[in-house]
Amino acid sequence: MLTCSLTGEKLPILFIHRFETPKCLRGIDKNTLPVWYYWNAKAWMQRSIFKHYLERLNNIMVRRNRNIILLLDNASSHNTENIPTLSNINVHFSPPNTTSVLQPLDQGIIYSLKVTE
Repeated sequence: MLTCSLTGEKLPILFIHRFETPKCLRGIDKNTLPVWYYWNAKAWMQRSIFKHYLERLNNIMVRRNRNIILLLDNASSHNTENIPTLSNINVHFSPPNTTSVLQPLDQGIIYSLKVTE
């Protein structure tokens, strides 16, 4: 998952893999990676991962003394009902079926990140 601001500020990439410790990361402390590393059997976003992500993001915004609006699509994993109050994040959801039009990261940036040669 990629997160950025209108001014170009970037946050660490949230990376979800199928394995807790894939072969390429054996012996490496995943906390030292430039990504927030999570894992589950299907490598899908889950509510528990998203909750932890929001809590980490809120902590960053508290330390920076910033309040933000986080725009999200309506994926079922983006459920925020059971998340304690986020003091510095206000979450808003885009209308259904508009993600590819309204979210700039879906306009080719995510594709460019995933492309391998």
